[in-house]
Amino acid sequence: MDEEARGALSDQQMLFTILTALVKKDGGEIRITEEEMDSVTKSDMMLMYYDKKKKEIILAMHMLSGPSEEF
Repeated sequence: MDEEARGALSDQQMLFTILTALVKKDGGEIRITEEEMDSVTKSDMMLMYYDKKKKEIILAMHMLSGPSEEF
């Protein structure tokens, strides 16, 4: 998938693509227990950044520090 195709994805398609990339990156399988699912609450917040220099999506459970132009 190239940059143009990624840019045309809906939010739902982007989420599924990110999840698929994570599973592929981790050897083709990720297991999540019921306890891990149950531990997620409405107050949990995941943030998504894009590092233009490294061309990486960053998912974090905390604010990243660094120059704002990087993300």
